[in-house]
Amino acid sequence: MLSLARQVTVFRLVRWIAYCAFISAFITSCTITNNAQKDKPFVYKTIIDINGNVADKPQLLERLQNQLDDSLKLRVITYLGIVRALKKPPVFDSVNIGRSRIFMTSLLHSMGYFSPVITDTFHIDTVRSKYPYRAHVHFKVTPGKVLRLDSIGYAFRDAELQRMALRQVDKSVLKKTEPYSIQKVSDELDRLVTVFRNNGYYKLTKEDLFAEVDTVVAALIDPSLDPFEQIRLLDSLRKKRENPTINVVFKQHPVKDSSRLKKYYIGNITVYPDASYEPFDSTIHDTAQIKNYTIIYNSRRFKLPFIANNVGLRPGALYSQRRYFRTNNVFTSLGAWKNVDIEMQERKGKDSSLPMLDTKIRLYPNTKYNMNTSIETSRNVSEILAVGQLFGIGLNGRLLNRNAYREAIQTVTNARFGIELGTNIIQTLQASLAHSINFPKFITPVKIRTDSLIAPRTLLNLNASYTDRLLLFQSRSFNASWGYEWVKGRRREDQDQVGQRWRKTWQYIPLNYEYTDVIKTDTLRELEKKISSYKYAFNDGLIISQVLSLSTGIEKDNKLTLLRGRIEESGALFGFIKKLELGSLARFIKIDGELKHYINNPHSSWAFRAFAGYGFVYGKTDTGTIVKENNLPFFKAYFAGGPYSMRAWQIRRLGPGSSDAYEKGGTSAERFGNMQIELNTEFRFNITTIAGIKVNSALFVDMGNIWSTEYDSTNRKLPEASFNFSRLYKDLAIGAGSSLRFDFDFFLIRLDWAYKIKDPLYANKNDGWFNDLRILNGQFQLGIGYPF
Repeated sequence: MLSLARQVTVFRLVRWIAYCAFISAFITSCTITNNAQKDKPFVYKTIIDINGNVADKPQLLERLQNQLDDSLKLRVITYLGIVRALKKPPVFDSVNIGRSRIFMTSLLHSMGYFSPVITDTFHIDTVRSKYPYRAHVHFKVTPGKVLRLDSIGYAFRDAELQRMALRQVDKSVLKKTEPYSIQKVSDELDRLVTVFRNNGYYKLTKEDLFAEVDTVVAALIDPSLDPFEQIRLLDSLRKKRENPTINVVFKQHPVKDSSRLKKYYIGNITVYPDASYEPFDSTIHDTAQIKNYTIIYNSRRFKLPFIANNVGLRPGALYSQRRYFRTNNVFTSLGAWKNVDIEMQERKGKDSSLPMLDTKIRLYPNTKYNMNTSIETSRNVSEILAVGQLFGIGLNGRLLNRNAYREAIQTVTNARFGIELGTNIIQTLQASLAHSINFPKFITPVKIRTDSLIAPRTLLNLNASYTDRLLLFQSRSFNASWGYEWVKGRRREDQDQVGQRWRKTWQYIPLNYEYTDVIKTDTLRELEKKISSYKYAFNDGLIISQVLSLSTGIEKDNKLTLLRGRIEESGALFGFIKKLELGSLARFIKIDGELKHYINNPHSSWAFRAFAGYGFVYGKTDTGTIVKENNLPFFKAYFAGGPYSMRAWQIRRLGPGSSDAYEKGGTSAERFGNMQIELNTEFRFNITTIAGIKVNSALFVDMGNIWSTEYDSTNRKLPEASFNFSRLYKDLAIGAGSSLRFDFDFFLIRLDWAYKIKDPLYANKNDGWFNDLRILNGQFQLGIGYPF
């Protein structure tokens, strides 16, 4: 009977898929034509097929489509995902096919493809319609083999330029045996110019350099070529067709302006910290000399030593483009100025052969204060007490001070009142007051060099909040933290693409203090009698921790990968104080990591996410007898379900493992865990645009669960709730569904509908597959923004 039930369930699922496929085929087949010219053939469809084994074929297809002549490009608008409309399709002209073929061939050559072949066909069919003549154009593209780099050389006329190029040859964008492309050659020229300009060559530009590439074919058409040499080149050409390679040599154009090959030095530096767009009047300004900088100011809005300390240029030093951009970026990032202008004027120094650059730095101040109020929607994926995981609505008031203490220190005061919507309409009430101070430097007992760091800063955060989780508890919490944030990686002006892709943002909080006072309701006390872990989860909690986090990413072509890691430990040092260890101090080590990967196509995208987290708890509690703690505090614990996690389950209604311990507490019992694994996949695609609002959709699959240490009423450990690799298949939950999304550009509303494909709660029944799977037995989720 069990096998028969499974067959029936699978049959239903297959039938639904067949219905969906039929409807999809019907939708995509509905195409209408508007405003075409009568009695003339119009372009109805243009198809490009790419033959051969080509890497990144979707991206290449998109680039080839962009090379089509405008008359072969179709403007298609989809209404409600049902009707496709061609808006003013162009009149068909076969001449434009040849033009498009030339454009596409040029693109393939620029990407390094050797001897690409493009063929084309077209036909005109006749239909009974207002516009009867429809032209179908078909291109077949065979890119051919990719040219690979054989050797990369440098042959500059100037000995100093040659020396610098060879000294940094290991940082070249071009690598032997890698595919050749014009873009890579251009990137290498940009890198060389940056190297030279960082070493004083202020006037040297990309136009002064060029790349010379070898080509056997060009030599073969030389009429003066010796016959024997021609035979040798023909043999080389045959070998190149089998395994095409290319040599690239970077050279220098003949010098027309000798000043382009002179090294420049920084001369006098004048800073205007409160510059104005009004005509300059020297009679109403004051002048100060600090660290060889001349500072001209007309107010005490900024501390002058602070201004001097942030200028990256040094009088008498060799000009460096890196320092130029660093100075500009530092003042721009501080936020106290809305515009930064650095002007350099050439003059000759005392030694006539030593050209100098006098520099004027004009800083145009921003308004000091900014105050706003807003109604916002928000969520928080990690801590229930902060904002909550469900769809939250809040009234937010924010006061920003861009120049506290006259040193561009930013302070933000934030007051918020919000509600969290759930199964009981209003599930949570929240109020909070926060104040943060952002110091644009490291404040440490021992001085730390930050020259190699980008945007180093010190963060002080204070936060007090009140949460009323209706029918369960009220909590009051206070949080204070002191930490540091910085970016590690090559600066953008260095033109190092690898360094840019893997730029890392670090945050280290050596001191994080959190205290939560919990007032329990009778409902929660009743749940504690049924679920033993609640006795230790919902208590007053003290966290004295330190946190280290890292986030980074890489973007290449149409792919984006983001990586985040975080580790937090609490009580390692203060836990040696017995009163704290046996009191409310939580002792744990919590580690989690997240990987996101996106593949973006013109009208669709794939999104993947993997998350794993684990909390090791080793604290003790004195409840008359000393008891070992097994689970994280509820505001630090993992949970699943809701619009941003396992969407086929309600918020905090999944797990732990395949245990049914929480079911004894009723459907309102919320589940928390020490460990979580989750995998998510989405296929996102466009549907239409209505009144400027983009209507999109997605198909998704979520897989994962949480695990914890649970005991029954007889104090027997429940193995189904704890993680065990041998039970992983039984414990994994799988949900799948579809989504309708309304993109307003500045925010996105998401309506998800998901089914429990595999429910670990019924692991003993068909391993949990397709339990009670019915059309209307899904889970609706309302979310703001993308789930990941």
